[in-house]
Amino acid sequence: MGKIFLWMLAWFVCLAVCSCQALRSYFPRPPVPIVASHSPAVANPIEQRIAPAPNAVSKRRLELEECKQMALARNLDLHAARVDELTKRSIRDSNRTKILPHLVFASELSNRDNYGYAFSDVLGQEGINPDPSVGAGGTGVTNYSVGHERSTWRYSFELNWSPTDAALAYYLTKNGYNDSMRAHYQKVRVAQKLIGAVESSFFRLLSLQARLPLVKRLTDMRHRVADQIEVLHEKKLKPIEDCHRARQNSLRAARIAMAVEEDTAKQRNTLFSALIFSPERAFPEGVELEGKLCAPQFQDSVPAMELRAIQNRPEAYEVGLNLQNSVNDLKRTLVKFVPKATGFWRYTRDKDRFLYNKDWKDVGVRVYFDLLEWVTNWDESKAARSNVLKSDLAGGGVAIGIESQVRSAAASYFRSLEDLRYSDASLRSAERLLKSLRAKALSNDVTKLAVLEAEADKLEDEIDRLRALGEANAGLAELHTAMGTNYQEAAARK
Repeated sequence: MGKIFLWMLAWFVCLAVCSCQALRSYFPRPPVPIVASHSPAVANPIEQRIAPAPNAVSKRRLELEECKQMALARNLDLHAARVDELTKRSIRDSNRTKILPHLVFASELSNRDNYGYAFSDVLGQEGINPDPSVGAGGTGVTNYSVGHERSTWRYSFELNWSPTDAALAYYLTKNGYNDSMRAHYQKVRVAQKLIGAVESSFFRLLSLQARLPLVKRLTDMRHRVADQIEVLHEKKLKPIEDCHRARQNSLRAARIAMAVEEDTAKQRNTLFSALIFSPERAFPEGVELEGKLCAPQFQDSVPAMELRAIQNRPEAYEVGLNLQNSVNDLKRTLVKFVPKATGFWRYTRDKDRFLYNKDWKDVGVRVYFDLLEWVTNWDESKAARSNVLKSDLAGGGVAIGIESQVRSAAASYFRSLEDLRYSDASLRSAERLLKSLRAKALSNDVTKLAVLEAEADKLEDEIDRLRALGEANAGLAELHTAMGTNYQEAAARK
């Protein structure tokens, strides 16, 4: 009995240690960066949003690739998607272990309200006390004796396995694997949207950054032209219509400058919100984007872009996973119609003194059937069939939605290319006019004013071309986001 008690004490100590380790892994630990930093300016996202990193003050120029790496490493929505993927993976592993046999330890300490009594059908062997040496009659406990002590303690080890439970766990495991894959695709889609937002805002901000000094020059030139035309009008050398047109051009230049400043503030907020830091605090010396604005050369047909989107967009794969999950749920309901059979092996020991055999082994099959569960499973099976049909129909809706997004993004991109071509044509025309006026080399005030006005027109066309370049590159970034070709990541298979 002492050895059994020591063995049980060691068993419970091991169980307590394992439970403590499980609780320690369950409760959340202090937050740590999930992804390794790709930039010296990347630190804790929450702290960096409020205060700069020590080595980030001297950094003043940001390139597109660096911005994308910073966004992928620091974005909180992407971190949440990664945590959700790990969660789904843990649930999948938990369901997979349910397929294995169960090893059960059970112990019982009980106190009965009857008197201790041993009875035997063999004449001359009856008695209250199982030990004949203490008197009270009888010859002790035999294999014919029945009865129990009032206080008794027993324990048992059982190894059981049910093919029904294993089949249910198998389909749960498949659903868990699909859920982990779906969480991975959701994370990829979050990254695709993030990269698209960073690229589009980067190109727009790069265009605005190049336009800022030009709009100031344009405003000054338009004011000078308007003032000089006023002087010439007073000298009866210019009609009132030219004065009105010059003032309108001056006011339009001021509105352009105001719109550029406003758009710059908006795009800075969009870009640096995606990067999760405040540029004023992280970079007190100022931030300047580095890159080239070139005319995009991407050309493809809309049906080809739609096919590429279906092949690359994570939502298309999520629909297939949802359909597989609904089919697995239907199969689980079919398994529940089968009576549950459980094979077991059990070792039991009871310390009752009235028992002749204090330990024994059982091997057998236990069959369980619940009529109420069997009846209610009919409705569950009908619901599962309806869910399969719903998931099948949802695939077509998702495909139509993806194609609609691609068509809209492609229309915006092609429209921006047309706008860029018109801007190029207008700029070439302004350059030819300015070259022609300069070639005349006249020194009167009217000719000088015409040259100055032509220079202002050319400068305004340059500003408009920079705007068109930024919009064309941003439109291409949004088109790649709609097609899902701007970011891909292979799923971890474990």
